[in-house]
This record gives sequence, C-alpha cells and structure tokens, in this order.
Amino acid sequence: MNKLRTNNNLLIFIATGTFILINFFSKSQTNSAGGIFVLGGIHQAHEKAKFYTYKRMGELYKELKPDILLVETQQKYVTDNSFTGTPYDFNKFMIPMALTDKTPIFGIDWWDDVKGKRWEDLQQILYKDSTLTDEINLFGNMFQILDEYFINKDFKEINSIYITNLWKAKSEFKYHIMLQNPAYKFIAEYEQERNDHIVADILEIVKTNPGKKILIAIGIDHKYFIENKLQENNIKVYQVDEIEQFKKQE
Repeated sequence: MNKLRTNNNLLIFIATGTFILINFFSKSQTNSAGGIFVLGGIHQAHEKAKFYTYKRMGELYKELKPDILLVETQQKYVTDNSFTGTPYDFNKFMIPMALTDKTPIFGIDWWDDVKGKRWEDLQQILYKDSTLTDEINLFGNMFQILDEYFINKDFKEINSIYITNLWKAKSEFKYHIMLQNPAYKFIAEYEQERNDHIVADILEIVKTNPGKKILIAIGIDHKYFIENKLQENNIKVYQVDEIEQFKKQE
C-alpha cells in the first residue's frame, strides 16, 4: 500500500512539474514572440486628411506602445538628435513621444547625395517625356486616386493589405516602364537600392533585438516592399486586423 501511495505521489509530482514547465515555456514564447507593425505615413497628404492626420500618428504611437521605434530617417540624424530631413508625419508627434518614453529610436533610411541628385533630375526629365505620356498618366493617375482616397479614410483603411497591394501594383508598373527604357532605368535601380538598404538595417535591428515589439514608421511607398522581405525572412508582420494582438504583447 505504501509503495502504491509513493508511486501515485511520484506520478502527481511529475504531472505537476510537467504542467508547470509547459505553462512556463508557453508564456515565455508568448512574451518573447515580438513582431513588427509597419505604419505607412502619407507625408504631406496628412495635411488634407480628415482622420489620418499628423496628430493621429502620435495617437497611434501611444496605442501601439512599441519597444523600439524605427523611423524613416538616417541613423546619423538620430545619433546627433537633430532628426534632419525626417518626414513631418513622424517628426511632429511620434519622435517626441518616443524620446519622452525613452523608447530606443533607430534611423533606417539610406541616401546617397550624388545618386540621389541624379535620381531627382531624371524624374523631372521622365515626367516631361512625350513618348511615355500614356504610361506616365496611368501610374500618375493611380497615385492621384490613392491620394484622394486617403482624405476620408483612417489608418486602418490606408494601411490595409488591399491598399498596400494596390500601391505595390502601381510601383511595379512604374518600375516596369522605367526598366524597359534605358534612359530611366537608373530611377528604378536607385529606389531598389534604397529599399534594399532599409530592409538590411531592419533585419539587423530585429536580429539584435529578439522578442521586441517593433514599430516601423515609414512612407507608405516603402510598406509593401518591407513587409514582403520581412515575411520572406520568417519575421512576424502584423496587419491592421491583428493590431490588438500586437498591442497586447508584453
């Protein structure tokens, strides 16, 4: 009888221990899951927006409460605390709030002055090229339609996967046209190079900050590319319909 009781106690001890371990590791995985939310800003279009305003960007930062904020600016301007050239939609509310909260901020943008000047000049020539009027009007009008759509919509509609995919289609069509025309090929190549640098910086930050809840505040033009590349690297990217799960991470 004593032996049976001892065996039963041993089984109960093992079962209890197993339950505790499972529960511990389950919680550990939940708390260390991390993940990324890419918040696409619309830069000057925030000025016309009725809901997705500059102030709204600050409210979203407070709602999302990230462990780390990645922003569309160069790291050297984060380091010197000047935030030179940072888009106003992030600089007005989000960055000051992150500084107050002592949330780590990283600049993820990349720019080359010489290449950037050539990129700007070529675009001016492109938009005046009469041989590409139809194509320019097509992706130009797609941009205008999206810009007008933003006026009466809030961030959930603007950052939805559907609008992100529309933006991707617009950009890929634009790049297709440029790559077919040697005179403008550099425009597409430079934008690709910039996006590649941005993603490389993000991946390095994610790698060195495992389990952190990271908010990326960047122009919506970059959103689809970043999300696709992160997902290719098996990094959890939260969408607008998963925002509550992102917010609940501790």
